[in-house]
Order: sequence, then C-alpha cells, then structure tokens
Amino acid sequence: MNAHRARSSDSPVPSRRDSGPSFSVLRPILGYVLQVLAVVLLAPVGDAGQAGAVRSVGGAAGGGSAPSARQGQQTVLPRQLGSVHVDLHGNGRATVSWRTSDVSLGWLRYGTGPIPSQLVADPVRSEEHRVELTGLLPDTVYRYSIFARGTSNKLTQTEVLEFLNGGTVTGSGFEVSGNLRPWAPLTLDFQGPFHDERDDAPNPFLDYRLDVTFTSPGGKSISVPGFFDGDGLGGGSGSVWRVRFVPNVPGVWSFTAHFRMGTDVAVAASGAAGTATGFDGTSGTFEILPPDPAAPGFYRWGKLAYVNEHYLKFFDGPYFIKGGSNSPENLLGYAGFDDTVDQGGLSTSGLVMGLHRYMPHRGDFGPPSVGGLGSWQDPLFRSRTTLVDSVGLVGALNYLASVHVNSLFVMPMNLGGDGWEVTPFIGYAKTPFDKTHYDISKLAQWNEIFEHIARRGMLIQFVLAEYEAPNRTWLDGGTLGVERKLFYRELIARFGHLPAIKWNISEECDYTTAQVKSFAGYIQSVDPYNHPIGFHVNLLPVSGASQQYDDVLGDPRFSTNSLQAIPYTASDLVEKWRADSAAAGHKWVVDFDEQLQPLTNQNASDLRKLELYDTLFSGGNIEWYAGYFTLPLGGDLRMEDFRTREEMWNYTWYARKVLENNLPFWAMKPMDSLVSGESTSYGGAEVLALPGYAYAVYYPEATATGTLDLGPNKHVFHARWYNPRTGKFEGGVVKFRGSGPVPVQPVPRDPGEDWVLIVRR
Repeated sequence: MNAHRARSSDSPVPSRRDSGPSFSVLRPILGYVLQVLAVVLLAPVGDAGQAGAVRSVGGAAGGGSAPSARQGQQTVLPRQLGSVHVDLHGNGRATVSWRTSDVSLGWLRYGTGPIPSQLVADPVRSEEHRVELTGLLPDTVYRYSIFARGTSNKLTQTEVLEFLNGGTVTGSGFEVSGNLRPWAPLTLDFQGPFHDERDDAPNPFLDYRLDVTFTSPGGKSISVPGFFDGDGLGGGSGSVWRVRFVPNVPGVWSFTAHFRMGTDVAVAASGAAGTATGFDGTSGTFEILPPDPAAPGFYRWGKLAYVNEHYLKFFDGPYFIKGGSNSPENLLGYAGFDDTVDQGGLSTSGLVMGLHRYMPHRGDFGPPSVGGLGSWQDPLFRSRTTLVDSVGLVGALNYLASVHVNSLFVMPMNLGGDGWEVTPFIGYAKTPFDKTHYDISKLAQWNEIFEHIARRGMLIQFVLAEYEAPNRTWLDGGTLGVERKLFYRELIARFGHLPAIKWNISEECDYTTAQVKSFAGYIQSVDPYNHPIGFHVNLLPVSGASQQYDDVLGDPRFSTNSLQAIPYTASDLVEKWRADSAAAGHKWVVDFDEQLQPLTNQNASDLRKLELYDTLFSGGNIEWYAGYFTLPLGGDLRMEDFRTREEMWNYTWYARKVLENNLPFWAMKPMDSLVSGESTSYGGAEVLALPGYAYAVYYPEATATGTLDLGPNKHVFHARWYNPRTGKFEGGVVKFRGSGPVPVQPVPRDPGEDWVLIVRR
C-alpha cells in the first residue's frame, strides 16, 4: 500500500487527519537546495554493505537494544528508520516512502550501478517522507539507499536495497501502485466524491459501493470490493476510493470499476443497486511482472487456501500446520494506534491506561530486512492521540516470528466483551452513527501491521465476535443487518488481500445455527479470495460432542473449526471432527485453539505431552491460550512479554518441523492402533501414518516402545529417533524390512522422557 501520511512542518507529530501547509511553490526550490546540501552532507557516508540493515552514523544503531525504562513510559529511542515502501506505478514511475522516529530531513540515492549515484531529496522536515522517481528504465533492477538527519544532527541510513522496475499502465482516471508482482498487494486508487469520515448524508462507507472487476491474462474475472480511504494517506477527509487486489499470475490484467450511490447500497444484495456515479465505468490495464523469488514470508507462496483436505495449502507453496498464539485476544488494544482508548474492560489491570505497549519487545524492532528485490523495513508510525509509536508491537511480532510462531488470534472489535478497547469504528458508542463510520487512520495503521504479520510468516485468525452478550449483540442486536454486513464488508475490503486469513465467526460461539450460517454465507459472498471460515465453541465434553458442529457438517460455507477442550481429550477430539467432517463429504481443518489448562511459564513440558503432540500427531493444528494471570506473566488480555512462553514456542516449532521437513503429513492419518505394547503414560503413543510409506510415532514416555505394525509388505524402512525437547535427531539410522508388527528399538537415552520415532520407506 502507499504508506504516506499527511505532514506538518511545525509539529513534531504530524497529524494524520489534517494536511500540512502547501509547499507547491517552495518545494522545487527547497528540493534543489537540499540536493546540493546533501552532496556535502552525505559525502562521508561509506558504501553500503549487508542488504537491508539500518545504521546510525555518529549515534546508536536504529535496530539496537531498547533502553531501560519503566513499563508504560514513552521511551526516547535511538533514531529508527522504517516503513520503507517502493510503489511502482508503471511507465517508468515509482514512489519511495519511509518514516523516521523523529523529525528529520531525508534523501535518497538510487541508480542501476553497484553504488547508487543519483540523488533526490525530500524538502520537508518531517517524520514521514516520500520521493518520486521518474524516467526509470523498464525491466531494470534499481539499487537505492535512504538517509535521514534529525534534530540531533545524527545521520541514519539504510544499506543498499533493490527493486525491479517494469510494467506498463494504460488508461486514465486512476492510479496503480504496489510491487506489481504475483501475490504482492496492489493498490488501485480512484478520485471520487470528496467526503469526511464523519459525513452522514450521504455516509461514505454505507451509501456508496465500489466494486472492481479484474480480468486475468487468461480471461478469468474476479470482483473485489473497495472502500473510502479519505485522502489516501491516512487522513479522514478526501476523495480517494481504494481497492486492494492480489494478482496471482504475471501478464497484462484489465479492470473495470463499478461505483454506485444510494441508501445502504454498500450492503445491498445486488451490485447493481443504486445509481451509477462518479468514476463508474473507468477501465484500464496494468502489467504484472514475473514472481519475486525474494518475496518475504507468505508473499512468496500466495493465498493460503482450503483445498478440501484437513490442512490448508498455499497456492504456490506447501501445506500448512498451524502452531500459534491464542493470546492476547486484544492484540490490537495497543497504545500506538490512533484513537485507541480503554473503555473499562475486564482484566487489563497493570496495563498503563488499560492498553498494551509491549515494552519488553522494543529491542526486537528493526532487524535487518529481507535484502534484494522486495526489500522491506519494519513499519514505523505513531499514535496521534497517545504519542506512543509502533516499536513495541512490531518488536513483539518480530520476536514471535523468530521463534516460528505462525498464527495469531486477533479480535478487530471487542466492545461489550472482555477488553473494550479494540474497534475499527470512529467511536465507542453503541449508536448507529458510530457503528457505520470507520476510523480511516487507525485502519491504515492496522493494515501496516497486518501486512508485516504476513511478511513475517504468520496467519491472522480474525475473531469477529465474543461470547459476551453485549458484544454478540453490538451489531444489529445479533442479527445479520446493515451494521454487521458493513462490518464484514469493510474488513474484507481493507484486509482480504492478506495471504493468510481465517474468518472466525465468534469466540465461544453462542449464535444460533441459522445465524452462523447466514453470517458465513454473507462473508463468503463478499470475500473474493474465499478465505476459510469457522467458529469457536464453548468447552466440549470428553466425548467431543457438539450439536453446533453437527448442524454445519458438510456445509460448504465452513471449512475449519476452533475447539475448546480439557487436557487428555485433544487427540480424541481432533480425530473425531476429522472423521465426522470427512464422512459428511467436506473435510475440516481442525484447530485446537483454547486449552482449559492454560499455558504458563512453568507447564510447557506437561502440555507438550498432554496436548501438543496429541493434537499435531492426530492431524490437527494448535494455538496456545495463555489464561488470566497478573503481570509480569500476563495472559489472555494482559500478555506483554511473549518470552514468558518461549519454552512452548520452541517445542511447537520442533513438533511442526519434524512433520514439515520429513513427512508427507498432509496425506497421513491418525492411526494409534498401529502401535501396541508401549507405555500407557499420558495416554500412550500417538501415531500419524501413511501405511506402507511413512509413520510418525510419539511416545510421551519411552520406557516401553512396543511394536509398530507396518502391514502386509516387505519394503525396507529407515527409522530414526527425534528428541522433542531439542528438535534434533539422535542415534543412528536403523534399517529393517517391515511385515506386520515389528519390534521398536529402544530410545538412545532417557527412556523416561518423551520421544518421536520417524519411519520412512
């Protein structure tokens, strides 16, 4: 997306809603002067080294450790430089934008040689910068470095980054920007009616409808919803109407805009409702370049999709095993977002003003970005209401990615629920006005965070409602009316382009079957990418029985579920719902998302034996619920330091890794009966198998390993022991010819501990 914001020359914190003074006359003059000065100022800077790193010349490095400070204080950091975006516009044009943590001047050196030589300056002293590049050669790699000099007179610079210019754009009355690659988000902007986010006659969110039909080089069409985006820079007033789209193949694409006006037309059943207005009918073409081999995170593989199997799969990549964090559910209750104010929710005591700051993770901000093509840097912005920046939250996400957490439980609206501080709306009142008007600057910041989550390789499980009746009924009294439809449509239009999403109708769902079916049906009708949909249930009995799930088995609107259960039942519950959904003709991706025994900093070893391998070796997925604990441990609403659960993040990665790197897990089935005579501690062995080809056996205790039934064949198999506590194979490879039950060799050491046996043909 275009990551630029309105700026002001006389304020250290530029307003996101009010444009600064006009520089239309002074800008060319200032630009020339600054370019001359920059030649002198930047001359001492050495040549760039490691791609993507940020450094500070004559001061602390931008990605250094966080200074000591009491939680909740706004820490003065060494200068940070982040949110680097290159937006290609085709026809030799590009925009480079970035942010700094204090007011500064900015320069860009760029060129096609190994050392960028052309210099362009941003003449505005600000925290937010952008420069326009023109006359770029097609199909050419450009290298660039960014420099910033702030009030401390210290110079910060990036190392050499790269982008590939190319592509053409034809047509007028619109602007295309983005990386112009398959799976990279593309932004298509139109100039339409001028409005403010608080206008109500007409309401720019509800009384206009933007849909754009995109047609691929092969002739396939897809209709994508758009949205009102104020000035397009995060400000709430303007005439920008935006669509975010993800092309899936290279070549020349075409599009046609459909822009309608009328009462409640945004949520009308028909796209032809209302009357054509503004830029309706505008069309054009744009060229998508070949795939980017250096695309970060999930952007290298495209959409994570339901493929009628028990695992999701990336369009151009592997099958996916989820191993994530279910807490805090109010991840977005963060002081660094605009207009985020705690409304007195439960269990947020200990958080300054009831909001997250993630202070222990400030030192995790700003690791080197992915170098080369598709380079990026950590998003950097600041709340105009609290003056808190994005560093803590971004650092927390970076930390989670570093320990291979690959999914997050995110509530975009918790009013009336537990936290009472997260909302996309313009206000917190339970009024039709607040519930049908959206906070443009906050949603722009959310999008930066969500795209960063995708770059760091994490799925977002959007949980769209809570169990508590005030939240459940906040929109339309709990029905599918105008407010709820608009809520779903806005989320899909603004964030549906993300590669890995799960729409979760509700936590601990207390809606009727008819309601959840209608909600899922509406989401499916609006979402052009058909992201998976499911819902979370209250605590399941030992039998795993759920009338709620029985009522939707076989319904194509639901492709996943979200279990809440007690210890010792994970294996049986995952296997039950895998089998029941398969029998109904529509396989579910089974997610064990909330455990009655919550994860602490003391019980990871027990939960590894009770729940982790029981879930994954039964063919399911898992997120870890952190419970209700006071700080500093924190939990469901107060988790500030994710390192408090690091032991389990590591164990979960080890369990995923042995499946992902060694076995065709997506084709394997839970088959515990293949092992007999083993120790029955913790319920005995868990087996995931593709009979005759591959077997994964988890022994919670390996004092007795029994036999493994390899079936009526005499193939040669290789077996190795894997340590789930270290994530490493131990001992040598054992070869044997299988036929029927085969004795399992003893473990290399520590038979009283848990072990994994991997057997392959």
